[in-house]
Amino acid sequence: MTAELEEYVGQILGNKVGTSQQEPREWETELEKLVVLLQEGAEPDKLAGVADQFAVAARDPSWREVIGKSGLLSFFLDSIPVSDIDSLWSHPLNKQALRLIANACVDNNENRNAVVASGKLTDTIMMFLSDDKLVPVAIITILNVCVEFSPAQLQVSNAALSQVLIDLISGERLPVCEAYLPQIMAILEMLTNHESEFKICYPRTPASLLALASGKHYDADLETFLSITTAALAYLTHRELQVAFIQNGNFELLEEAFVQSYTRFDIMDVDKETEEQLKQIHHTFVTLFADITDIPDFTKHYPLKTKEVDNLVSWLGYARHPQLQVAACLALGNIGRSDEATIALLPRVDEGLVRILARSVPAQKATPAASSPTLQLTHAALGFAKNLAIPAVNKPFLGAALLKSILPKLWQSFGGQPSMQFAAVTLARLLLVGCKESVKLICAPVSPSPEGGVQSASSEAPPSHRTNLELLYLSATASPQEDPTKLEAARAVVSAVCRVLSQDPGVLGSQEELAEFYETHSGIVIPSFTTMLTQNKWPSVRSDAITVLALMANQQPEGSGMALKVVEDTGSGEGVLKALVKVIAGDEGELLVGQYLNVSDNNGRVEEILSEEENKQSSSKEEKSKEGEEKELTEMVQGLGLEPRQADTQAQRQPERMVKVDRENALVLMAVLLGRFKQELSPARRRLVEVVLERGGELVVKDREEKEPSQV
Repeated sequence: MTAELEEYVGQILGNKVGTSQQEPREWETELEKLVVLLQEGAEPDKLAGVADQFAVAARDPSWREVIGKSGLLSFFLDSIPVSDIDSLWSHPLNKQALRLIANACVDNNENRNAVVASGKLTDTIMMFLSDDKLVPVAIITILNVCVEFSPAQLQVSNAALSQVLIDLISGERLPVCEAYLPQIMAILEMLTNHESEFKICYPRTPASLLALASGKHYDADLETFLSITTAALAYLTHRELQVAFIQNGNFELLEEAFVQSYTRFDIMDVDKETEEQLKQIHHTFVTLFADITDIPDFTKHYPLKTKEVDNLVSWLGYARHPQLQVAACLALGNIGRSDEATIALLPRVDEGLVRILARSVPAQKATPAASSPTLQLTHAALGFAKNLAIPAVNKPFLGAALLKSILPKLWQSFGGQPSMQFAAVTLARLLLVGCKESVKLICAPVSPSPEGGVQSASSEAPPSHRTNLELLYLSATASPQEDPTKLEAARAVVSAVCRVLSQDPGVLGSQEELAEFYETHSGIVIPSFTTMLTQNKWPSVRSDAITVLALMANQQPEGSGMALKVVEDTGSGEGVLKALVKVIAGDEGELLVGQYLNVSDNNGRVEEILSEEENKQSSSKEEKSKEGEEKELTEMVQGLGLEPRQADTQAQRQPERMVKVDRENALVLMAVLLGRFKQELSPARRRLVEVVLERGGELVVKDREEKEPSQV
């Protein structure tokens, strides 16, 4: 029997069965006969020799399908493991069968499926990982069966393969598998394709891998470092493992691995594939720093005065490694989400952050040591600065550092990049809100250039701007397309600057300077109000504009004169007046607008309407003079005790309460305009204001008589 078997195997391989000399079915028939011979009782030692020969043959892709279909693969799956007293390794069939399985499964899903169906992938092959001498072959076998084959990945994942592998590389057995760490990492990375893996793996898995990558137990080369880091980051993308990671105090491992990816290896002459892998890893690191620091309990485990936060702060100065700076901006931005945190952070980060934004200005010449930041870094820095700009005590310092030169240049340079422009304009708005120092700075006249005119930050600047506030608006509204930046610029002008000036007219110095400001900036103030009042997407933005306009109207004479210009503006089709009428009179406002604003003062129709109304009034009560009627209306509004007021947060969350606040603020505005500028108002508008005041007063009285909504 042995001689016959040896002769037949030799015949099959010697005649090169499986080449183009025979049809595939003929190869399969020959191997089926061989399987029958093997099943008749070949000794395990002889089987090892057969497995060895066909393992070599399976390196040829043309053999793999035949090995599977003939039953030869299944036969050897059934033949292992062969055990003896000392070790699994001591019987050669185990190793040779593994080699056959590994080679037969390369790029062959049918054979992989046969291995999965046999149960040997978890019952036997994983068992071979317990034998040091079989570890290398077992790892290659598992990899070849699992690669790009989800059923096999899921099977070994559910059998807790990752725990076996983490124990293998974390303990004294690491030298056994050092040469195969890239293959082990490829297997672990595949397991993360399955959500169930994150519930089965050790919570310490990412920390164990990062410790290994960072040289705690092993001095990896660049290729191995990248493979280990890739696997670690794949596990760390899962939220539950992120939480465990920070709870166990492992955040510094992530920082160290990220820094080492830049500083530990010579990457000057790496090939393109490695370069792309590095870029992808850096991108994943940045994402993870943003995600992990976003965990609510992060600052509980890593307060501001910790080494880990110090590391992030230091990264702001790593101009040679922009992804470290991006990660620092995103992470510190998440850490600084409270006033207390951002106030404490500002003195530690201001120098590095301002330097990044200063280098973002295109006009500045870059040096090899400090090249211009990437757009990603600039955007991240702007986002971090926005967080820092929220507390009132931070605004003057940041405003002085950014509003005079850096931000104006950025507004101009970001004309073709909407997201960048939006971020830069939003930062300016936040620096201006409630900050007299910042408002004074942005409203200060720009220095004249030597050639005359105004100093431009670059050749791309708008043709003329008297102040940086005007530059902000002109830069943000230069595009004919609608985008959120235009609204953000309008909010900077109205909600920030005009609000501060209406509450403290001395910010700019004298009344004359305030009057001059409104006069020279009417071209941006009026359209800013129009933009905010005529949009319907954000009611709170419209409410804010109404409040500021009412505050301005109460400011004699500069603010009230500007408020009149806003309401009287016809550039938007009288959109502001229409919006205010609707705010005061509700649904009835549509009819009133149509009745009074859609007719011309010169065609006689207005007088006809007024005459008809006066006739109706005379039949029910004594006729009053126009002046008396107007006085009565303004006194009525005054009698309601209305003052311009900003809705509180609770009111902003309740639309019905916001309607009432807006109505009252708009009534204050209309009453002031009618009382002070009745001669300037055209007949149609004046009569519309009178009617709206009367109707609005009635609605306010009704609102007050109704019970306020129950508070929970």
